[in-house]
Amino acid sequence: MKKSPKILIITYYWPPAGGIAVKRWLSLSNQFAGLNAEVHVLTLEKESAEYHSIDAGLLDSVDSRISVHRIRAWNPFQLTKKLFKKHIPPQGFSLNTEGQKGVNLLTRLRSNLFIPDPRKTWNNQAVKKALEIVDSYGIDTMITTSPPHSVQLIGKRVAHKSNVKWVADFRDPWTDIFYYEQLGHSLVSRNIDRRLERCVLDKANAVTTVSWGFQSLLHGKVSHRNLEDFHVIPNGIDGNISSPKAPDLEQAFRVVYTGMLTDIYEIEPFLESAASHNASPGVRLIQFDFYGSVPPHYQQRLERTFSFLRFHGNRSMEEIPGIQQAADGLFLAGPKQYNSGHIPGKLFEYLSASRSIFYLGEEESDVHRILHETDAGRLFNRKDVESFPAILREEVKRMGFNLDEEDREQKLSSYFRSNQAKDYLRIVQGLHSK
Repeated sequence: MKKSPKILIITYYWPPAGGIAVKRWLSLSNQFAGLNAEVHVLTLEKESAEYHSIDAGLLDSVDSRISVHRIRAWNPFQLTKKLFKKHIPPQGFSLNTEGQKGVNLLTRLRSNLFIPDPRKTWNNQAVKKALEIVDSYGIDTMITTSPPHSVQLIGKRVAHKSNVKWVADFRDPWTDIFYYEQLGHSLVSRNIDRRLERCVLDKANAVTTVSWGFQSLLHGKVSHRNLEDFHVIPNGIDGNISSPKAPDLEQAFRVVYTGMLTDIYEIEPFLESAASHNASPGVRLIQFDFYGSVPPHYQQRLERTFSFLRFHGNRSMEEIPGIQQAADGLFLAGPKQYNSGHIPGKLFEYLSASRSIFYLGEEESDVHRILHETDAGRLFNRKDVESFPAILREEVKRMGFNLDEEDREQKLSSYFRSNQAKDYLRIVQGLHSK
């Protein structure tokens, strides 16, 4: 495709929505526009959507060359808020709700009446509007990004009714997401869900996803397809990387975690090792600061057990970079039971902060792959808890970050959004050259 591409991106999450769900495609869309692509975004009016967080300031960061098309649709979450005193649990009902029957009922209704998810209520209007945009602007490529995975069904219908090339982007797995078993699907709804998933993976001209583990997982569902049709474009780094921080050996060693935390992450082995370190004579003490959302029952449990923890609650996105850069080490963990391809979005925030990353996970994970490749942190292997104290002692004593800024930029180059956007456009161009 020699001429500049004309791309339609269909996404449920777009400013004023905030959080990690927005960052990937807000950043890539801006980069596309800077690379002379004609970019259109189809999304919802704010009143028609249900967002986990709002960040109205992100509206100002949308490149003025991007055409944003918004539609209205019924928001089923408005009804559930009236019927249930508790809000819908975040992360697609993935959190431990400690036996709340109303939430459990709501979860089962969601999983069996709204397949694949309740956010599908805009699909009919979205298909109609997408076809209008394709015809009016001569769109040649459509990108649908999920979750919610119902967005992929919009893409399937639009691709069937038009000549656009379709790229299905998966930020998370569909029927293999780590909390899927908690959603209360019946055998029938589970089979429908899986059939829809396979159909999308089979029909899309190309599939992109955020990790190598997810690439293998998704391709395995349609193994008759060429693996070259499945591409890895990880989440990435926006802006410049920070300068390393000189250690202050007279102060406590501050480990910082930013983001949502629940008991399914099972971080206690790391905390127990930190407590053991602090109990040793003559050591620089470890202080652990949490910034983000923690269920009250879990926070109270941790506070009762570990005296060196401090919980600071949620902070604005503008404050987070400064909080991360003020740390001596940045803590990262995923749920204990999850696919090796699960890469928390905050990893890339941490990489840009130039602070050593302490990752509680497994050696086979894609997070460890990236940390090893970029020399950006240490693995605390869940299968080798006995090694934690020695690693902690080494990190606390270390006098500074390993790499200078030039080396850091070279090691991180494939994760800068500007380079990833070029990679993505090469995928698009490849579809039109076949």
